[in-house]
Amino acid sequence: MTAAITASLPIPLDPAAELPVGLDDPALDTPAMLVDLAVAEANIAAMAGYARRAGVALRPHAKTHKSVAMARRQVAAGAAGLCVATVTEAEVLAAAGLTDLTLAYPVVGERKLARLERICRDADVTLVADSAAVADGYQRAAGGAGRTLTVLVEVDTGMHRVGISPDRVTELAGTIARSPGLRFGGILTHAGQAHDAVDQPGIERVARAEAAIMGDVRAALERAGHEVAVVSAGSTLTARYLTAADGITEIRPGTYVYNDLRTLACWSCTADQIAVTMLATVVSADGSRVTVDAGSKTLTASQDPAYGSGYLLGRPDARFTRVSEEHGVLAVPDRPALAVGDRVRILPIHACVWSDLQAEVYGLADGQIIERIRVDALRHSL
Repeated sequence: MTAAITASLPIPLDPAAELPVGLDDPALDTPAMLVDLAVAEANIAAMAGYARRAGVALRPHAKTHKSVAMARRQVAAGAAGLCVATVTEAEVLAAAGLTDLTLAYPVVGERKLARLERICRDADVTLVADSAAVADGYQRAAGGAGRTLTVLVEVDTGMHRVGISPDRVTELAGTIARSPGLRFGGILTHAGQAHDAVDQPGIERVARAEAAIMGDVRAALERAGHEVAVVSAGSTLTARYLTAADGITEIRPGTYVYNDLRTLACWSCTADQIAVTMLATVVSADGSRVTVDAGSKTLTASQDPAYGSGYLLGRPDARFTRVSEEHGVLAVPDRPALAVGDRVRILPIHACVWSDLQAEVYGLADGQIIERIRVDALRHSL
């Protein structure tokens, strides 16, 4: 999706509105995603500070915000580069001059590889593979780009989504090292199974296992004669349990920039570190039953065992009872009662998916919108 198409999409805030704008201003339509800038910037600074103390590079995953403006904030705070999920996300960031990228997803398919080739002519994109078939495609992209491309082997440390088993990494590293146009750069993993932990020590145990497996794989690679420049691990949930002493060289948290109720439920943020809310309008009310203009096309169908589909900021007893495409229905037992036309703010279950549904989000300071933040990689899922 080009910038011109993105700019033509409907946005909640009247393009002619002059900032600052209050949340009750008629120029602001709903639903509208709000970002508390002080909270987001504190989150950015805190993770950058942790990475410095831990002796690891910070490579934030941009899929959480999908925004050049937010990515630049992360780089300014000390991020060594950025991580992306798709070729088109890489295109967006590279076009904005953010060219130190890791594409943490196996790229397969001729059209994707053709786009990747064009990006790699000017950007330093580190690629990820878990099979020789994926590496073969990268050889063709390297030839077309006219440069050697660095490839990390993705290690399955327990999530069982993508990645190669630890005992097979050395073989694949050798295949990559012998491939024309490719350079073996190291190893990468994502321990997403941390979300299944039932308590905070469980999160730490996943992180310790992640570090131990990656350490063993690194040792095996070095015994086989491979230089392992990069050992990349650590999500928002596990990153703060990893340090250079574990042999980890970089961490790739993403959700930390905004946080959400899933992160809160996994003991990885505090309530005051959730930076985003969705502003919605009450369109129907009957006692404690309140319906807002934000449904699954805005909030997504994501749910959390502890928080369901989310609740209202300042009304912790409010709970969604149903979410359809355009409507969210809540039970709001606490007083004062809500009426048609009232505006409420909804806390996110999964902030990353929210960002992929908004063309523009709004930076808040002192309860007013002071910044338009374009979601440059909106719907860039290819």
